[in-house]
Amino acid sequence: MKGNLGNHLLALLCMVIWGASYLAIKIVVSEVDPALSAFYRFALASVILYIIHRIKFKDVKILKEDRIKFVLGGFFGVGLYFFLENYAVTFTTASNVSILIASIPIFTLISQRIIFKEKITLNKTLGVILSFLGIILVVTAEGGIDLSSKHTLGNILSILAALSWVAYNIVTSKFKGKYNSVTITTYQMIWGTIFLSPSLIWAEKSIPSTKAIVGLLYLTFFCSLVAYLIYIHVLEALGATVLTTYINIQPIISLILAYMVLNEDITLKQLLGSTIIILGVLVVNYTKKSEEGYEENAALGREI
Repeated sequence: MKGNLGNHLLALLCMVIWGASYLAIKIVVSEVDPALSAFYRFALASVILYIIHRIKFKDVKILKEDRIKFVLGGFFGVGLYFFLENYAVTFTTASNVSILIASIPIFTLISQRIIFKEKITLNKTLGVILSFLGIILVVTAEGGIDLSSKHTLGNILSILAALSWVAYNIVTSKFKGKYNSVTITTYQMIWGTIFLSPSLIWAEKSIPSTKAIVGLLYLTFFCSLVAYLIYIHVLEALGATVLTTYINIQPIISLILAYMVLNEDITLKQLLGSTIIILGVLVVNYTKKSEEGYEENAALGREI
């Protein structure tokens, strides 16, 4: 396995947190405008992160060459991604969103090869394919994917969200300077909040229920703070191709929570799909001894 066990466990924890976010988002956007709900969670997270950063890392200097990357990271990984994903959930089914977001590892594999000349091994290719097939089994277990014209807009938004996250990985994969994960997350989140701020003008406002507020707080503290810090921290250690493969674990988490919270049944097809997803992740992370000397993501030549 490339990277130490601790980084892989952190990557898994990150996906567990984000896997639960689908339930929270569904609850929140049913009462709060999708763009506005994204603005609320990241605005609050930005304030908290900024305070932490001022206390612990106030002497960190951002190189001029890296400033645009912080802006682009906030645009692609916060503002655009969650604008697209939150609206996708309102226009199409959760199954459609899950499988289309699961295309991220495939797009990442291609982009890392084209941009960073990353070596595409048989293990990576096979693992990504297995994970994607597992996703298909999980989300089609209850009757397939709806690609009707009614859901076309939501499907398109989901694909664009996946591409936006790939762009975020590319932007965040290389800086001239050396920054800790708190610094990177703080500045990217502040910029993302700025990009989402126009929703304050045009979005319809209402007072959410206690349930929606709890969901929003979960999205803020766990998904926007803890998970983002973990993701950026392990990105350098594992590489974008390996790390994004863990994204395919999220539907498994959603499936388990739906069973526990909503008393939904788990089918044999879903269990089989979940097993294949896990197998795919293990295959991607398996490195033969002959490949251990190769630096999987040469472009990530910096420490976070």
